[in-house]
Amino acid sequence: MSTERADVQQIKDRIDIVAVISRYVTLTKAGSSYKGRCPFHKDDTPSFWVSPEKGLWHCFGCGAGGDVIGFVMKIESIPFVEAAERLATEAGLSFAAHKSDGSRDLLHEISIAVSRWYADNLVNSAPGRRGREYLVGRGYPEETWERFGLGYALPGWDHLRKRFSAKYGVKPLVDLGLLVRKDDGTNYDRFRDRVIFPILDLSGRPIAFGGRSFDGQPKYLNSPKTALFDKGNHLYGLSWARETMQKEGSAVLVEGYTDVISLHLAGITNAVGSMGTSLTQGQAHLLGRFVKEVVISYDRDTAGGMASLRGMQILRNHGLSVRVVRLPEGDDPDSLVRREGAERMHQLIDAAAAFHIFYIESLKERHNMASIAGKEAALEEARPFFQEIRSLPLRQEIATRLAELLDLPFDGLMRELARGRRQQRPEVGIEQEEHHWDPQQVILSLLLRGDVTWERVAALVSVEDFAPRYRPIVTEMAQTRGQVDPSSMTTFLDADSAREVSYLTLSEPLWSDVEKALQDALERLVELPEIENKLKDLRGKMENAERSGDRRHLDELQRAYSTLVAQRLSRRRRDGKKQAAGQR
Repeated sequence: MSTERADVQQIKDRIDIVAVISRYVTLTKAGSSYKGRCPFHKDDTPSFWVSPEKGLWHCFGCGAGGDVIGFVMKIESIPFVEAAERLATEAGLSFAAHKSDGSRDLLHEISIAVSRWYADNLVNSAPGRRGREYLVGRGYPEETWERFGLGYALPGWDHLRKRFSAKYGVKPLVDLGLLVRKDDGTNYDRFRDRVIFPILDLSGRPIAFGGRSFDGQPKYLNSPKTALFDKGNHLYGLSWARETMQKEGSAVLVEGYTDVISLHLAGITNAVGSMGTSLTQGQAHLLGRFVKEVVISYDRDTAGGMASLRGMQILRNHGLSVRVVRLPEGDDPDSLVRREGAERMHQLIDAAAAFHIFYIESLKERHNMASIAGKEAALEEARPFFQEIRSLPLRQEIATRLAELLDLPFDGLMRELARGRRQQRPEVGIEQEEHHWDPQQVILSLLLRGDVTWERVAALVSVEDFAPRYRPIVTEMAQTRGQVDPSSMTTFLDADSAREVSYLTLSEPLWSDVEKALQDALERLVELPEIENKLKDLRGKMENAERSGDRRHLDELQRAYSTLVAQRLSRRRRDGKKQAAGQR
């Protein structure tokens, strides 16, 4: 365990989470836990739960959750280090590791110095010629480099360490993610032979960095979570865009660094970058401080992906209007602006469609609405999308358009869309029915509750088997070699992942047989996706056979399709029987 981990955990071990939260929330005893009305949303029934045993809190109404430090951060609107220092003082601790060589002021000083060094490397160093040629080739001449703080990380493993460790020491460089510490205790530069894009806070100070490789992998390398930076609570380019965002009441949300820069150079100065497609609640909240509308401009494939769609739902559920730009196939904002100019981009932004219309039209593009199989697939995909929408008028609009698209009666469609929908029951206790969880949630809950060991699960599935939203949690488990401590984990996860940990740890799924729950989840994680992939493949072959008029081959494919659908139905019925029995 690193020094930082030990210090933070020591604070949490000494602090009474119930006593701290009771200063803000009236809590009443409920078994081994406590409940009250959530301070973060209008909560008519107690849906806010605190577990002193687990050191976690979670609201089953709005979904907020985490550890005691996260609660103080959220309720007081202060950064991690300040919240940790407050609680450390209360616990009679000094939080010395942060005060002696990792204080916020010192970390800002180092980040500024490193950013200037990267910028100097780009302009003046011989190896920096590669970066200079790359940027000019991408349409970013030298006069733009200073405007956006662009830089270059020298090749080699220890240039930054040698340059800054003598003055600042190694630890704050590790704390900032500029150095990577190996298992043997040695350190090396995180960014090597890359063009550097500083990530700035609202005041315009560098707090993290992104590095773009020339030919290596990964293509983009970003700073990890630090005391200054949590990707889920920041947007690239916000300090440049905020004035225009506030003036126009809207933001253009793109994915990457070069997309933001190219749009700003083209005069679209309300552009900000999500630094990935998995938009978080924190980023949505940040956007909501400045705008009422978000126009999403990802490339076509990315915009239609599940991570992007979930991000659109998060924005809409925060009360923001959301529209989606339809970029030409193969284009992203950077390439389109450089090829066709700012006027064309403005036209596409003006013509952007409401996100639910974009989604429904994308369903039509991806599935054959002339076939039963295509309609089935579209309905299966639409159900979870529909269920995540909170606005009743918007749900009505989506259902109406889906009924027209699928040529189905509205009432029947509504019943089908509502099937399997989560029901919150805060009066009953901290529980969530197991059959409303996906298999990944079941497995993670079993791990977080200590019902199964990490070693056992890791022998059967890998980090890549989990969806992107769960991978930070699984990665943290793997890095701690199976020492699963939910409260400790939340400190080193982004805000969304910390909420997921508190939810899965404090919920009490309705199963009594751990072995059956685990085996069923593992089957669902592997078996059903395989069936779905085969069905998708068969649908494509059926459409080809239908177009070519090969009736005999089409009949064979339809029989194979029906067999797989029967297998899927049998699997789901088996699940339904287990659900009805409560796995007891």
